[in-house]
Amino acid sequence: MRLKICSAVLLLFLQYGAIAQLTDDTLQARIILIGDAGEFNSRGQHPVIHSVKQHYTFDKKTTVLYLGDNLYRAGLPDEQNFNYSKVRAVLDTQVNIARGSGAKVYFIPGNHDWAEYGPDGWTAVKRQQYYIEYLGDNNVTFYPGDGCPGPVLVNVTPEVVMILMDSQWWVQKFEKPGIESDCDFKTKEQVLSELNNLLNENSKKLVIIAMHHPMRSYGIHGE
Repeated sequence: MRLKICSAVLLLFLQYGAIAQLTDDTLQARIILIGDAGEFNSRGQHPVIHSVKQHYTFDKKTTVLYLGDNLYRAGLPDEQNFNYSKVRAVLDTQVNIARGSGAKVYFIPGNHDWAEYGPDGWTAVKRQQYYIEYLGDNNVTFYPGDGCPGPVLVNVTPEVVMILMDSQWWVQKFEKPGIESDCDFKTKEQVLSELNNLLNENSKKLVIIAMHHPMRSYGIHGE
C-alpha cells in the first residue's frame, strides 16, 4: 500500500506492480482532514470547506474528518443565546460538505467545543453532538459521544482504520464523564489499555490515530 499526502488530504491506494498510478482503480480511500474550522471569514463564508469542495472528489471512497475546534469560541451555545443561529450556521456548513455524495463525515471535539476548557464544557460538547445527530444524516457521526474519551475504532476499508479519541477529556479540569458514567472506558488506564488492544488487533493495517491535541507537546496544548 502507498500513502500519498496532498495538502489536507490523505490518498490511500494499493500498489499494483512496480509503479502505481493514482486512478479510480487504484484509489482505496480518500481521507480529508480539516482542523480548527470553527468560524466563517469576514464575508460570512467558510473558505476551507469551499476550497476542499472545489479541489477534491466526494464519493463513497471519501472520508472527511473534522479534528476539533469545530466551533469558536465556546462551542455551540444554548438555543436561547443571541449568537446561536450564527454559530450553528458554521456547523451546518461542515455537516453539509458531502451531503448526497455517499462520503462519510466524522467530527471529533477540541478544547473550544468543550467551551474553551470552561465549566460548561461537558454540556457544550454534548450539545454539539446532539445537534449533529438531530440533523439526521446517517453518513455524519460525532465520535466519541457524550463527552467520553474513546477510543473509537472506525473502519475505512478492510486495510485502513481510524482510532478516534477526545483528547480534551484528558485535560478538562471541570466536570466530565468519569468512573460512574456510561462511557465504555472511564479512566485513563482503561483508555490506554483499549488503545493498546486496538493497535494490536489492527497491527497489519494502516492505523490513523486522530485527536485534537498533539500526542506530545511542550506548548500550551501539552498541559
